[in-house]
Amino acid sequence: MVMICNQLTHGVSTLDPLADHTIDSAREEAFRPPRPSAPFSEEWWCDFLAETKNLNAPAVFAKAMGQDRVASYQRAILDVVATLCELRTADYGFRAYLDGHLLGGDGMEWVYDRPPRADEDLAQWTERVFQDRKFGFIINAGEKFNQAFSKDVALLMTPLLKKVGIPRDGIQFTLFIGNYDKTPLGIHQDIRGENVTHFHVGPGRKLMYVWDKDHYNKLTTQDGLRRRDFAALRPHAQRFVIEAGDLFFMPEGTFHIGEQEEISIGITVWQYTHTNKRFAQVMLNHAYQQIKTVDGDAIVHDPNSPDNSDNIDDLLATHTLPHEFRNQDFGGLLKSAYVDWRHCIFSNAGYRNPPFQRKQRTRFSREDSVQLEMPYRILARMIEGTGKMIVYVRGYKLEMNGHACLLRLIDRINDGQIHPVAELLDLLDKAWSEKVGTYLLSELHLYHGICRMPL
Repeated sequence: MVMICNQLTHGVSTLDPLADHTIDSAREEAFRPPRPSAPFSEEWWCDFLAETKNLNAPAVFAKAMGQDRVASYQRAILDVVATLCELRTADYGFRAYLDGHLLGGDGMEWVYDRPPRADEDLAQWTERVFQDRKFGFIINAGEKFNQAFSKDVALLMTPLLKKVGIPRDGIQFTLFIGNYDKTPLGIHQDIRGENVTHFHVGPGRKLMYVWDKDHYNKLTTQDGLRRRDFAALRPHAQRFVIEAGDLFFMPEGTFHIGEQEEISIGITVWQYTHTNKRFAQVMLNHAYQQIKTVDGDAIVHDPNSPDNSDNIDDLLATHTLPHEFRNQDFGGLLKSAYVDWRHCIFSNAGYRNPPFQRKQRTRFSREDSVQLEMPYRILARMIEGTGKMIVYVRGYKLEMNGHACLLRLIDRINDGQIHPVAELLDLLDKAWSEKVGTYLLSELHLYHGICRMPL
C-alpha cells in the first residue's frame, strides 16, 4: 500500500477579516506561509505524492534539478553512449533511429563509429555526427553504465522509496536522446504496471501528450477515432510542457506520445509493478538463471511412448539446482525465487541491473580505509541446512561459509561510516589469516559495494 503523507497547507493563513491586523513579530512569524520544500527532500516527495494523487495522476514538477545537476547528467548520458559505441553492441535495448527509420546492422555500425568525444558537449556531438538530420536513441538499463550518475539518482529517489516501498519488480532507466519531432514509437501504452518518473535534462523542452487509458479506449472505440491518429486524438489529450530541469511523473497504463523540436535528453526511471502474470514469468526466469547447467550435444529423437519420460534423464543430470530450490512445489519455487530476487534489488537501491564490475581488482592492506557506497546496502542471507550464506552486493551474489564474524564485518560496513581496514579485520576470527578479510573487501569493492578512501 502506498503511504500518503500529511500535507501542509501552502498559502497565506486565513485571518478573521474583522480582527485587528496589527500583530507583533512573533505572531507574524507564526502566520508566515511555509517555504517550498527543497527538491527531493522528504517533504518534497510528500508533496509529489499529493500532486500525483498517490502515483495515479500525471504531473510536472518545475525546476526540480539545478543547472549543475542538469549539466552533469547530460555529460553522464554522453558517456553511456560512448561506452555502448565502444562495446559495439545493441544489447541493453540500444535502438537508434535516423530520419524516422530504425537502424539495422550496418546503420548501427555507422553509429558505433561516431561516439561522443570526451571534449564534446551534446550540441557539438550532434552537429558533428547528425548535422540537421532527425535522430533518436533509446537505451534501456541506463543505470548500469555510469556509477556516479546512477548513485545520484538513487540518492534522490531514496526518500520516495522509503515511503512507498521498492517496487517488487525493481527499477530501471531508459534514456531518450534526440531531436525527433515525436516519440518514434507513436502513441502507445507502456507495459502495464510501469510507472514513469522522467528527469528532463534538455537542453530543448519536451511536450508530453497523455490520455487516460479508459478515455483513450472510449475515443478509439465508441467515438470512432483511429488508434495512433495523433492529429485526431491531440485535442482530447492532456498536454504537459517539460523544460530542462523539470521532473515529470506519469502513472502506469497511460497512453502517451512525446513531441519536441530541439535536441534533448530525458532519463526515464521506471518503477516496475507488473501484473501478477508477467511477474510470475519474471520470477520463473530468475529461478532458472540460478540453476547451474552444462550444455551438451545430445539432439535425439525419442522412440518411446508419450507416457515415458526416461529420455530426458540426461537433461536433468546436467542441471544442478540450488539447495533451497530442491523439493519445492510451484508455489515454494516462486517464493524462494522472490526472496532471492528481492535481496538482489534491495542491495542495489532497487535497480534491476547490476553495474559492470570494475576492470581491475584492488588489493587492500591494514593501512587502507573503506566506506559503504551509499545508498546501497550489503545484504546477507543464510541458506537453510547448508551452513552457507549468500552475500548480496549491488545485485551480485557471493556464496561463502556462514560465520558470525563475517556478518559482524558486513554490519559494521553498513553503518555508512569510514572504517580503517585494520578495524574490520579485527572483527574476524583470530585464527584466520588476514588474507580472508582483505579478499572479501576486494570482492565487495570489485562489485561497487564499497569505495576505497584516499590515504
